[in-house]
Amino acid sequence: MSRVVKGKAFQAFLHKWSEDKKEYRKVLLLFVYLFCVVSASTIGRTAADTLFLSRFDNSYLSVMYLPQAMVMITAGILFQRFSPKVRLDTLIKVLIPLISALVLVSRLGVGMELRWVFPVMYIGYDVFNFLMIVCFWQFATSVMDQRKAKQMIGLVGSGGIVGGILSGFGLKALVPLVGTANLIYFYAALQLLGMAAVYVILRTTKKESAAETKPAQAAAPAVKRANAQKSGLFASVPHLKYVAILAAALVLSLTLIDYQFKVILRGTLQNEALAGFMGSFYGFSGLIALFVQLFVSGKIITRFGVMTALLIFPVVLFAGSLGVLVLPVLAMAVMVKGSDKVVGDTIYSSVSQLVMFPVPPEWRGKAKGFLDGIVRNGAKGLAAICLLLVTRWVAPEDLSYIVLALLLVGIGAGIKVKKAYLSTLLANLKTATDDTQIELNLMDSVTRQILIETLGSPDKQQALYAFGLLKEASYDLTPHVRDLLRHRAPEVVMEALSYVEERVPAGFEGDVQALLHAESPPVRAKALLALSAYADDAYLDEITGHLDAEKVEIQAAAIAGLVKYYGIEGMFRAVGKLKDMLESGQEEERMAMASLFGQIRVKNFYKPLRALLEDRSPQVRIRALESAAILHVPPLIDAIVALLRDNQTRRHAVEALAAYDEDVVLPQLAPYLEERSVRLYMPAVFERMPGEASVGLLFASYAAAPYELRDRIVEALLRMQQLQPHMAVDAKLTETYILEEIQLHGQFAEHGSAIAGDEQYTEIVKMVQENRRAMSRRVFQLLSLLHDSQTMQAVYLDWSEGDSRQQANAEEVIDQTLHGALRTEMAKLMASPRELGKHAASPTERTLHLSWLAEQGDDWLAQSIRHLLQRESGRSGDAELEELMHRVQLLRQVALFQGLTSRDLAAIAVRLHPIEVEMGTVVIREGDPGDSLMLLVEGAAGVYRASAKLGSLKPGDCFGEMAILTQSARTASIVAEADSQLLRLDSAVFYDMMFDQKSIAVEMMKLLSRRLRSELARGRAAQEAAAGAEAGTSGTGGEGVSAEVQTHHPDATPAEVAAGMEQVLADEASVSGTGQVLEEAASVAVAEQVSSGEGRPVAAIESAADVEEVVSDLTSNGVILRRILVLQKIELFAHLAPKDFVWLAQMVEEVAYAPGDTICKAGDFGDSMYGIIEGRIRVHRGSDTFAMLGEGDFFGEMAIIDSGPRSADCTVAEPAVLMRLHRDLVFSFCFQNIDVLRSMMRVIADRLRGMN
Repeated sequence: MSRVVKGKAFQAFLHKWSEDKKEYRKVLLLFVYLFCVVSASTIGRTAADTLFLSRFDNSYLSVMYLPQAMVMITAGILFQRFSPKVRLDTLIKVLIPLISALVLVSRLGVGMELRWVFPVMYIGYDVFNFLMIVCFWQFATSVMDQRKAKQMIGLVGSGGIVGGILSGFGLKALVPLVGTANLIYFYAALQLLGMAAVYVILRTTKKESAAETKPAQAAAPAVKRANAQKSGLFASVPHLKYVAILAAALVLSLTLIDYQFKVILRGTLQNEALAGFMGSFYGFSGLIALFVQLFVSGKIITRFGVMTALLIFPVVLFAGSLGVLVLPVLAMAVMVKGSDKVVGDTIYSSVSQLVMFPVPPEWRGKAKGFLDGIVRNGAKGLAAICLLLVTRWVAPEDLSYIVLALLLVGIGAGIKVKKAYLSTLLANLKTATDDTQIELNLMDSVTRQILIETLGSPDKQQALYAFGLLKEASYDLTPHVRDLLRHRAPEVVMEALSYVEERVPAGFEGDVQALLHAESPPVRAKALLALSAYADDAYLDEITGHLDAEKVEIQAAAIAGLVKYYGIEGMFRAVGKLKDMLESGQEEERMAMASLFGQIRVKNFYKPLRALLEDRSPQVRIRALESAAILHVPPLIDAIVALLRDNQTRRHAVEALAAYDEDVVLPQLAPYLEERSVRLYMPAVFERMPGEASVGLLFASYAAAPYELRDRIVEALLRMQQLQPHMAVDAKLTETYILEEIQLHGQFAEHGSAIAGDEQYTEIVKMVQENRRAMSRRVFQLLSLLHDSQTMQAVYLDWSEGDSRQQANAEEVIDQTLHGALRTEMAKLMASPRELGKHAASPTERTLHLSWLAEQGDDWLAQSIRHLLQRESGRSGDAELEELMHRVQLLRQVALFQGLTSRDLAAIAVRLHPIEVEMGTVVIREGDPGDSLMLLVEGAAGVYRASAKLGSLKPGDCFGEMAILTQSARTASIVAEADSQLLRLDSAVFYDMMFDQKSIAVEMMKLLSRRLRSELARGRAAQEAAAGAEAGTSGTGGEGVSAEVQTHHPDATPAEVAAGMEQVLADEASVSGTGQVLEEAASVAVAEQVSSGEGRPVAAIESAADVEEVVSDLTSNGVILRRILVLQKIELFAHLAPKDFVWLAQMVEEVAYAPGDTICKAGDFGDSMYGIIEGRIRVHRGSDTFAMLGEGDFFGEMAIIDSGPRSADCTVAEPAVLMRLHRDLVFSFCFQNIDVLRSMMRVIADRLRGMN
């Protein structure tokens, strides 16, 4: 057994080495560099100390600390001020030879016994050592992979310890042979050897950067960068002040301890004996430090975290200083001084570097320079003054009292570091969030007046939006009803009639009666219900007469009005017609009856609904579900749940179940969480009832749930938490689930590695990786239930998608946030390799590993493994499974589905409908509406346009790709030229499937976006070629291009359209003319705020700070309304309801920019779209302006879909306030509304279709 364990450990080591070979090579070179630096420092320090102490007494020693500190401070300030102006590698290449030359000059002075040389060396060598070590750590942090820093930094640091050991023991052997003075030559030689290591490292990193060029990330908002620069070092690095206090306290303490150590030492030893003892001291303390560094330091940092490790050194020094007070002998002084090497140079040194890793590169060098050059050297100066003042009256051992006081201050500062350090980490996460939660207060008079004025807007959407908000706020709309009943939009009139039916205001009977003769049948039907609500016998005959109307919906409205409002008399008149329509064979009549029960709202009158819920027509079932949602009677629950299986009725079934009271419906729904046919859809139902009982049921079902259901459970819980931020969750149970997911993640890696690298298992390995990614995602989602959701989401994005620095920051946030076993296991998860290793396994072992994977509850993985094993054994497989795999292979050839996983393709495959056609059959006809995609399985077909044959189709070919997304007219006819078999995928089925399978929708949008970008690039290339051919011809002006881009001119050539669209489409600029009334009203409201002293005139706004001040001066209502103004113009959100606009407006982020600020650059990879609230944005490339965008315009739609490269520069022309929508916000929103998802897909597909 032990051999197996050792073998696995060795294999794990080899795998880690092979994975991180480049990083280990870099670490090895850094090890050599630090070895040289520390060895040189030890030898040089020993030579300088020995030569000085052998020629001067104790009184000189205390005096030397002050000039030493002053020189070090000066050197630190100069280094911090001027080093950023020089490339670090250049600085090292110049500095090392210069220092070596000065060292050799000092050797000449020693040989000449110039007395002034010895104090200069005593100070100067410290300066040289300081510069060398600062340069090393800045260089190391710039070349190391920051994600691996916590694991690798111990190895790098051990180079210094090994250097201290070997140089320490080497000193004892060297000094008798060469003498103390000649150690200076070794000092210079080691520095030059370190420079050679630098040259090798630079050559290695240059090759790597050339081989692994990363795309540029989207630039941070210019204003935020500017504000950061203005805010200063301490604001940009919040934890720096506490780290500085701790560092100063330690340096002061160590200086006093060093004085104690040297005074006691000098009283005992002299000359070569002194040098030999110091060499032995450095050697033995170095050996112990090496052991700590290699076997203790990393475990402490990983197990207890950076912040706890930061406190170990001051605590150890505190204990040692207490010992000196109790027992002031050489042995105790040696132990305290040795702790500096054993703990200070290992754990504390590593942690000191790690706390600077989260700091952005532009501040990291300044922060380290401040700490090393000013704080530490300044503390040495203070210590020198302290020694000058105190040593005359205080014995060396009594200095421990001062040391203890200083260490208490340092420990206090170290405790405070954690909170500030965490804020630094969070500030550098990828996803910025806007913590401002704005509520739309309809009690505000300005807001209410805006909405009232908007009721009269000719724009239907604006009027309905205002009407809905005012009605929701219980505002009395009676004074405005008459005008609304005369609105030109039927939808507005119908809303007003519903209001009349609900409130029955006096005096409107005549207006309603007049609408019984309106052109729109839906308006007439609503008018019948509204008139019936008055229950006036004078209208009874007129209403009864409509039972024989031509339109079914009018007949149904008459029945509803009579039954609901006229009691037994009305029931008697309507019952005959009601019975006839219930038994009708016409779908339209059954649909009307299904809606009727919801209009009547009589709970006891529900039994006919059960049959309608089982109707063969999906439209009838949908209407019946809408009525069931209104009645919400318990006997219908089972029939409603059954409709969750149907993708056409699923969304309506969820709404119907959500309408029930929790106490009634939850006990009946709980068993369905285990029923295979509907369990995947239950979390969406529970999500709509975000109470304690729903949360408890979802949590309880998580452990036994299959993986796909787990995804849906945790996503539902997160959305429930958004609705109820103080939602209580079982923290202990949640941690248990997290640990189980982490364990499962490791098990999948172990079993998957046995088949990795074998070509026949490629698909299985991909599925294993998909599961591991899903597990890690669920881990962070579960963490979001326990900790701040936005923070955990940002951590996950940085860890899964960010660069090495962002990944390191993410790991450190987790390290500082979690505790105990959860923290340890999360550290292992985040440090684990992303890709599977390749572990050798016999055929029998591989079969066992595959069997384990097949038993883990992933149906598609199990099916794939079963099919693979059947194929390997040569046995005849399951016919149904063979057909499914065949369909998946066919779908792989469809260009539209390129990039989808086999799991996604399988989800599509089961929804394909087989069709058989005879030769000569017209499969699709040119000009007919397109609503499906088809795959030719067997046979042959021809493609015809206007009777002319354009081409032929063979088995495996696909047609109708764009039609499934856009439902646009067919551009050609397909005729079967032989008896053929086809597979059909309907558009409605495909959209419903994408709504259920988020991964498919995301990949589809990315694919379409990439294809669109490709077409745009081709169009641009064509335009550039044409421009080259017409050199000398004047081009279109900027404004002309702007108009063309924004309106997509229909008469332009494809190349012109492509070129025009390309400039802005990846950062899409669109202008809409709708919503003028609300826009003008809001503008007036904002102007009133400004004129009343609540804001500043736009003309006076000259900077981003001014813009931000105006933003902050607006009331929350003005802010949210102006956001809605922009959101309503975005084509992607055309289907949103008023409440959706309010929610989205609350979630977006506002950013202020000053003129000249760059929002994005061509080639940047974006993940946000922008809407312009104020100001103007110039879209350009270099000096060529393509568009000037103003208030209400938006751009960057494509970036939120595929994070692709920007196609143009966007620069602020006038002070601007932009509304920024991050990709994750839009995606999470669209997957809660199928209409938004469908709108996004169609917009992209239509653009691509237009390009072709």
